[in-house]
Amino acid sequence: MTIQTNEIRILDQILLVDLSAIHLWTARKKLKAEMLEGKIPPADLASLGSMRVIDPERLKPFEKIKRQAIKVIEECGVKFLGGYAVSQDKIQEVVDHLEALKTQFYDLKSNFLPNYDRWVSDWVNQGWEKEEWREAIRSSATPKAEVDAGLQFGYAACRVAPDGDKHLSSTLGGQVRGLADQLFAETADTAERLLETGLATRGHVTQNTLNTVRKMNAKLKGLMFLSSEVKGLSDHIEATLAALPTSGVVNGVQYGAVVTLISSLSTEESIKRLIKHLNIANGSDEVVAPAVEVQLPVEPAAPQEPVVEAVENSAKAPVTLDALISELQLATALAEAAESPAVVSPEPAPEPEVAKPAEETEPEPLPQAAGFWF
Repeated sequence: MTIQTNEIRILDQILLVDLSAIHLWTARKKLKAEMLEGKIPPADLASLGSMRVIDPERLKPFEKIKRQAIKVIEECGVKFLGGYAVSQDKIQEVVDHLEALKTQFYDLKSNFLPNYDRWVSDWVNQGWEKEEWREAIRSSATPKAEVDAGLQFGYAACRVAPDGDKHLSSTLGGQVRGLADQLFAETADTAERLLETGLATRGHVTQNTLNTVRKMNAKLKGLMFLSSEVKGLSDHIEATLAALPTSGVVNGVQYGAVVTLISSLSTEESIKRLIKHLNIANGSDEVVAPAVEVQLPVEPAAPQEPVVEAVENSAKAPVTLDALISELQLATALAEAAESPAVVSPEPAPEPEVAKPAEETEPEPLPQAAGFWF
């Protein structure tokens, strides 16, 4: 089996973005036994068998930029072939964000390197309890040239195309077919994190939470070409969000609608169930509402002729919810009239005709609710 036409069509609409060229220097060296001398170094100096040779706070700005770069990609792309599949409609926006982060990264680096030796010295003289620890830091300090090489911000973006070999192209096709499922898995992860904050018992929802849902939907919307299921799910989320206020706290019935939506997105299985129900609903020409049971009133002891006529008519035509409600109202009015003393018939009420069940048509059931490197 070779790659399919629709899978090639998807490949034509995405680029593979790779962030593996973003490198951070960890500022850690292996912890040696002679450093201990019967006493364990404090956690801010050593942990997990390694020792810090500079204040870790000096490196946090670089770590933050890397997290921001990953976030830029994750908000619009889906994991694919070790990188991220990003819609070609979003690629320029992504590149602009990455270029801005790249500039920030190298601005930080240009300030870090000239101060590196001084910051190592400050760390050595931090006031550690044992002289052996200070000496270990001093002797383990990484040469500045290695630090320079270890701090890099790079990324790549490229088109992916099938190979002429049928087996190789079929393996690529399998990866493409899994993109929609991967997208649903990432959506479920985000929704699950929202529920873990106590959303379902809080009684209200803030705009910060709704903004997260809006970003989830923006990602789905940008990748709806992956499958019709993605489009249907995105349309459903958008319709739910459209009914909510764009400012202030949301509570009451609207809060319940948000919790229901997020819960239905919190696992891959629940997303699949939701999509199945949406497909059933969209397969009908009418809007499918949940099935409603309507309890008809008990027939009075002396039935009136109009009541018989209503029951007979209901057997001849398809039953609708509006018709059942109308019959309920009519039967109630007739029951009230029967109890009124204003009108009393001296003659006994005629016996209603009993329809022959063999020739009657069954009433129809109610509808169910349903590359380039940088």
